[in-house]
Amino acid sequence: MAIPSTCPLCSSEAQHQNVVTKHVYGDEENKHAFYQCETCDVIYLYPQLSIEKEQQFYAKEFEGFMSSRSGFNAGWHGPEEHIKANTKQYERRWAYLKNHLSKPGQVLELGCSSGFMLLPLLEMGFDCYGVEPSGVFSDFVRNKGVHIYENITEIDIQFDIIMNFFVMEHIRQPIKFIQDSIKLLKDDGLLIIEIPNANDPLATIYDINSFERFYWSIAHHWYFTEKSVQYLLGRIPGIEFNIFRDQRYDLSNHLVWARDNKPGGMNQFSHIFGDKLDSLYKETLIKSGFCDTLILKIKRIH
Repeated sequence: MAIPSTCPLCSSEAQHQNVVTKHVYGDEENKHAFYQCETCDVIYLYPQLSIEKEQQFYAKEFEGFMSSRSGFNAGWHGPEEHIKANTKQYERRWAYLKNHLSKPGQVLELGCSSGFMLLPLLEMGFDCYGVEPSGVFSDFVRNKGVHIYENITEIDIQFDIIMNFFVMEHIRQPIKFIQDSIKLLKDDGLLIIEIPNANDPLATIYDINSFERFYWSIAHHWYFTEKSVQYLLGRIPGIEFNIFRDQRYDLSNHLVWARDNKPGGMNQFSHIFGDKLDSLYKETLIKSGFCDTLILKIKRIH
């Protein structure tokens, strides 16, 4: 197996690169591994997928790949199912987005999939735009009234809010990705990014072996910790940023992983635990830093 000579983010030398796992979900030929850099803390796939293989993957394989990964009722078989399956995710995000969306304006989502985040905003009067390279959902969202593009480079207007959720880990050049997004913001605009936290409790606190074989995905170039995100954003001039923690998956999901060694347990025991226990569990994980999600809010410095 090939060994990296330097970190692809900070260029730290080979002796500072350590194997995190050789179990890469979707790597049928066992040619890849994830490494972590001791210097900047980023975790990265090595070797990267070729550009040709990556393009083929998103054009033809992505929805099937995600469906096989996500368990029962994940919604990857079609847009209507996907919207229904992500109702809770919309509600979780709306809790912090609503403070930044007080009046209708221009909103862009990069990687909008079925449009489950944009369609409610469209109904509120926002002018909604999306970038979606995956073929299955684009026509559906476009027919609902969202302006759809295949690539961010096609867009030449300015936005009040640009958002992307679990996209940046798929991006080959994350610094350029953020810089290209910032250029499309209005002077008082805001870029909002959600990414997986590599300190996910299933991989750290509980160290579930089956989760380790599931979590590290061939679809991701990167996994970030708070330290590595600080390093990444610190390399981009002319911005100010804040990093927040969040927890998407609930106690039921974690118990099902521990019991059955597979995903699909979301809300399974909610009728027994109730909202109070689940909220306390999530709050405790967030406070500890061993939570599954990081939220980045980025503005230009004038």
